[in-house]
Amino acid sequence: MRLEPLRDLQAVIFDLDGVVFDSLHCNIVLYNHILEKVGLPPTAADASEVIHRESMERSLAHFMGWGEKFEQAMAYWRELDATPFIKQLRLFPQVQETLTRLRRHVRTAVATNRQRTTGAALDHFGLSGLFDLVVTPLDAGAPKPDPQVMEYTLAGLGLSRDQVVYVGDSSIDEALCQASNVRLVAYRGPELKAWAHVQEHGEIPGLLGLE
Repeated sequence: MRLEPLRDLQAVIFDLDGVVFDSLHCNIVLYNHILEKVGLPPTAADASEVIHRESMERSLAHFMGWGEKFEQAMAYWRELDATPFIKQLRLFPQVQETLTRLRRHVRTAVATNRQRTTGAALDHFGLSGLFDLVVTPLDAGAPKPDPQVMEYTLAGLGLSRDQVVYVGDSSIDEALCQASNVRLVAYRGPELKAWAHVQEHGEIPGLLGLE
């Protein structure tokens, strides 16, 4: 079903993991590495949905709670060279082409739960110049789905909630958009309650009337 174009669309905001980055394997390897460093079994694959959608802090707390092990894991993560793990990320098809097409008409931004590796990951794929604003929990002061993330992003863009759409893939993104009253374009998430659904990035410009 083709939707009516939005009357005053000014920006498209993207999640990263699961939308721009195909990061499942990378995340499992990274979290297993951290778990083993603090003496825990490498069980990240059993919590793939958690580590995909949650922030680093909440993901680690899922495995070990908020006590001494958690503090050890966070301290190790802060000093860890993440470059080998970033190199295991993959882009989903048509990402660069779609961003380029969108930017002929609107601005583009990121609002992600990825934290200190965000800039390096975008640089690795040559994507940094394709986003006008990048927001992480370190910037917003909270992770998704806290609406503070969207409020911070909108303030940075100087736009209202009616002037943007958010492209996400998880229940966390669904909750963020519901809490913020922002239209969600669900990427490969047919189960999500969303304004629209897409399977490929190349569908987004046409869906938004931005061909």
